[in-house]
Amino acid sequence: SRGVFWRDMGVVNLPGGKPTLKLAGGALKRLEEITPPGHLADIHLTITDEFPLAQAIVIIYARPAAEGA
Repeated sequence: SRGVFWRDMGVVNLPGGKPTLKLAGGALKRLEEITPPGHLADIHLTITDEFPLAQAIVIIYARPAAEGA
C-alpha cells in the first residue's frame, strides 16, 4: 500500500540532545518528492508536555543545498 503512516515517523535526539523527526518509508519518500531540486529539507521539532497532555510543533522547510551544507 502507499501513503504516509505514523510508523514512518519517529522522534530521535541529535548528538546534542535536541529532538528531531526521523522519517522512513512513505513519509521519507513523500518529503523527497516535494523537496525542490537543488534543495535540502530541514526538520525542526519542538516538544512540550505537562501531564496529561503533550504537544509538538514540526516545521519542515527547503533550503538551497549550498546554504550551510
